[in-house]
Amino acid sequence: MAGLIARVFADKNKIRALSAQAGKYSAVIGMVLVFLIFGILDDSFFTPRNITNILSQAAPMFFMAMGLTFVILTGGIDLSTGAICSCTCVFVGMYIGDLGNGIFLLVILIGIIAGLMNGVLIATLKMPSFIVTLCTLSIWKCITLIISGAGGQSIPVDKWPIFDWTRGSLFVFPVPYLVSLAAFALFLFFERNTTMGKSIYAVGANVLAARMAGIEIEKSQISAYLLSGIGSALAGAFYALRLRASVPTIGDSLNLIGIAAVVLGGTSLAGGKGTVANTLPSVITVIMLQTALKMVGLDVYWQNIVFGAVLIGAIYINSDPSNNRDAIVK
Repeated sequence: MAGLIARVFADKNKIRALSAQAGKYSAVIGMVLVFLIFGILDDSFFTPRNITNILSQAAPMFFMAMGLTFVILTGGIDLSTGAICSCTCVFVGMYIGDLGNGIFLLVILIGIIAGLMNGVLIATLKMPSFIVTLCTLSIWKCITLIISGAGGQSIPVDKWPIFDWTRGSLFVFPVPYLVSLAAFALFLFFERNTTMGKSIYAVGANVLAARMAGIEIEKSQISAYLLSGIGSALAGAFYALRLRASVPTIGDSLNLIGIAAVVLGGTSLAGGKGTVANTLPSVITVIMLQTALKMVGLDVYWQNIVFGAVLIGAIYINSDPSNNRDAIVK
C-alpha cells in the first residue's frame, strides 16, 4: 500500500490531473465547507431565515461578479465596477418614485454606456485595462457624488409598494436571487453557446493566436466590458431596493469583493480559464464568510485580515506560475 501511494505521488502528471479535476469543483467545495464550519460554530447559521438573508445579500453581488468574470477571462480587469454600482444605486434611490420599475431600463442603459466606455478605450485605443478602469472609476464616483450631493437619502415610505415584489420569496429563495439566477442562465448561455462567448476564452488564453485564427479581438473585449457594466449597474439597482435608500458609497468596498468572488470560483487572473458557473457558489461563499464572521463576533479589522488572507490563498491556488511574470523573473 505504501509503495502504491509513493508511486502515485511520484507521478507528477497524475497529481496535476487530480488537482485540475478538484479545481473544477473548488467553488462548490468551498461553499459547503464554509457553510458546515460556521453552521457547527453557530446553530442559527442553519436557519431558513439566515439562509434567505444570505441569498438576498448575494443577489446584487452575483450580478456584478458575473459580468466581471468575462472581463477577467479576457485577461483584463475592471476596477470601475464599484463606482458604477454606486451610481445606479443613487439613481434608483432618487428616481424610482418618479419612474417606477421602468427605471431598470435606464439602469441597463447606464451599464451599457459604462461598459462601452471601458471597452472602446481598452480594445480600440489599446490602453491598459488597469489604468482605464481606474480613471473611469473616478469619473463615475464623481458623477455619483454630484447627483447625490455627496449624501444618501431614504426612499420615501409611500414609494415602497413600487418595488414590494423584491421582498417576496419562494421557500428560502428571495425574489432578487431568483432574478439573478435568470440572468445567470443568460450569461451561461452566452458563455457556452455563442461564438462571442467562446472567443472571450480564446482572447484570454492567447491573444496573438486568437488574432491569427481570425477572432475579432476588439469585439470580444468590448462585449466583456459591456457585460461587466450591465452587471454592475444591476447590482447597484438591487442594492438600492434592498436598502430602500440611495447610498453613494455602497460600491467603495465592492471591487475587492467582486474580484475575490470571481477568483474563488477558479477564474484565472491571467485569463482564458474559468466559468461563470463557478461564480455562483463562490459569491455565496464570500457572503457566507462575511456573515459568519459577523455572527461569531470577530472584530471588523480581523474580518478584513481574514478576508484578505482568503483572497491571497485563492489567487495562489488558481494561479499558473508559468504565466506569472514575477515568478519568471525570479
